Amino acid sequence: EITRFIDASHNPEVRLESGQLVSVYKDDVKALPSASPLPPPGGLGSAVLKIGSKVEIVGSKTPGGHKGKKGEVTRFVDASNNPEIKLEGGQLVSFYKDDVKALPDVPAALPPPGGLGSAVLKVGSKVQIIGSKTPGGHLGKKGEITRFIDASHNPEVRLESGQLVSVYKDDVKALPSASPLPPPGGLGSAVLKIGSKVEIVGSKTPGGHKGK
Repeated sequence: EITRFIDASHNPEVRLESGQLVSVYKDDVKALPSASPLPPPGGLGSAVLKIGSKVEIVGSKTPGGHKGKKGEVTRFVDASNNPEIKLEGGQLVSFYKDDVKALPDVPAALPPPGGLGSAVLKVGSKVQIIGSKTPGGHLGKKGEITRFIDASHNPEVRLESGQLVSVYKDDVKALPSASPLPPPGGLGSAVLKIGSKVEIVGSKTPGGHKGK
């Protein structure tokens, strides 16, 4: 584990599992992923139960034979956070929270109509012409949106040649932004911080610590 950084180059001091403190070159260090925290006790998914949560009855502590039914949390009935649930049939039932599992949120809505990627078109977006409604034979060309020319959000695009063309938004697809390159300075060095769990992956540092 990193205890501190020893110089302006961000080379760390690492406490090995044996307890030994070693100063290492940052190029020799790789940050390890954090361990996932365990879910809190108190019922499947109970940590995320809240008013309005969509839930499924997964246990049978609560009388009434409701296992397998689905509904929505309307309120909590006691200090133990046991919920009252409106089942899909409209019935209100108070359940033990251990019988209840929160369901994942409904997937995001489909993008609005009006061209592939039109939901993310904005001034400065890198785009490609993928349709041929717009006259001029620009299919396949790439460029950048400079402005929107009307209330329908049809864009003016500066092509790579420098030509300005007004196109139908249905002809345009927004291109994904390029991922930034990781900063130089050693494997995983961008995320090294005090308290990071690390592994020694290089051998610039004397002492034969590789693999610790």
